[in-house]
Amino acid sequence: MTANEILTLVIALASLIVAGASALFAKQSADASKRQLALVERKIGMVTDPAKMTEILPVWYVERMGNDNWGFGLLLASGELLGIERIRGVSDDGQWLEVELLDGSSGPKEVSCIPVTYAGLTNRTHGSVRVDQVQAAFELWTS
Repeated sequence: MTANEILTLVIALASLIVAGASALFAKQSADASKRQLALVERKIGMVTDPAKMTEILPVWYVERMGNDNWGFGLLLASGELLGIERIRGVSDDGQWLEVELLDGSSGPKEVSCIPVTYAGLTNRTHGSVRVDQVQAAFELWTS
């Protein structure tokens, strides 16, 4: 075998290796695109009408907390107590609450020795809470 033939074989082998790597990267890219498409297709919507929220959450949960601006506490699985003014919406898959946080200007600093967490800024009061993290919901004060 001549030097030119060996060089041609080496170049052909290198070309096959590059082609194989390219095919592998193309497959990985196609798989990633399919996963992204699946995420987009199952995009979560928010239900903001309190009457429709009761189709996702229990009526007692939404009856007051979705209709009234008041002081409510959400006891979270972490042991924290979150002060909210109302439920603004519920994700259509029932996993998220969109809430209006209390700003802390009124209301208790703690309930049963548990500090109440309020919005950090008075002009940034929207928040999201996972429904499965809410252990209890109750009013923080009476009228």
